[in-house]
Amino acid sequence: MSFTKPVIIGKSQGIQKVLEIVRKVGSVDLNVLITGESGTGKELVARSLHYYSARNDSTFVKVNSAALPSELIESELFGYEKGAFTGADRRKEGMFEHAARGCLFLDEIGELPMFLQAKLLQVLQDRRFHRLGGHKEIQVQARVIAATNQNLEAGIRRGNFRDDLYYRLSTISIHIPPLRERKEDIPEIIQHFSQNIKEKNPEFNCSIPESLMQVFMEYHWPGNVRELENYLNRLSVLGNSRELENAIRQNMQFVRKNDEDCLNLDHEKNEAFEVETNLGKESFPSLREVREQAIKKVEEEVISRVLQQTNWNRRKAAEILKISYRALLYKIKELDLRPPFR
Repeated sequence: MSFTKPVIIGKSQGIQKVLEIVRKVGSVDLNVLITGESGTGKELVARSLHYYSARNDSTFVKVNSAALPSELIESELFGYEKGAFTGADRRKEGMFEHAARGCLFLDEIGELPMFLQAKLLQVLQDRRFHRLGGHKEIQVQARVIAATNQNLEAGIRRGNFRDDLYYRLSTISIHIPPLRERKEDIPEIIQHFSQNIKEKNPEFNCSIPESLMQVFMEYHWPGNVRELENYLNRLSVLGNSRELENAIRQNMQFVRKNDEDCLNLDHEKNEAFEVETNLGKESFPSLREVREQAIKKVEEEVISRVLQQTNWNRRKAAEILKISYRALLYKIKELDLRPPFR
């Protein structure tokens, strides 16, 4: 099996460090944990590790833990025997078997349910497992590479991720910096994507006017390289650079306004009631004040967690929290919540 060499674009210090680690550990059969925001290219790095390994003539199998219901992930990973559960009318190999001596890429590992984290840890330790409903012991031959856009150390503190699995997966850790921290790579990335678009569709024009390039260099890129690629695809099809430029500028203005609104709340927040301070005074707070303060703290924790899990996708977070988009924006301002890169 031929495995095409993945192309990681960039001359920035952050990307060069990633490339250096990839070349050093690609040929070493150790577990690797790749971290980075959505759209930074974690799968591309995983494929590069596979390319530089002695296993590059074998299969590369990807499993997205976030895309599968929790009740299906176990059977997808480990397979099952006929009759293992209702509807299991035949034996099915799992992804560990399908990867064989190749690479099993576990994307969004932070979404793995706790009960499966324990089983995965056991499999990584013993290098063997059983299919669901089966008794035959199957040897694990694949190399395991995991990736996440979450802070797993914070997940450990919250009790959402096993520390022993984290240490088992992160024998080697590779962090991919977000695009906003390596903007010097943007022209080269644009050139690469534009060339790919031109090769697939010679009639498409993907030229970037100077004004649009300036906007690209100013933009904060919450969707990282994937967002840039999507913009270039849109530009190549529609061919309206001015419309795209205006859309990005409006997004930038929206983010700045949110930040300014949050800053304007600082004075009010400093004067807000603090239960711990007032308990030491002669004038104790009312139960209503205590309740309101407690609710505010709980809301802040829940909203912060959902925003982190959705990579600050406010519309998706609003859906999860079952509130309107406008209500979520109000809460973000009220609680003075800010993205980690601000």
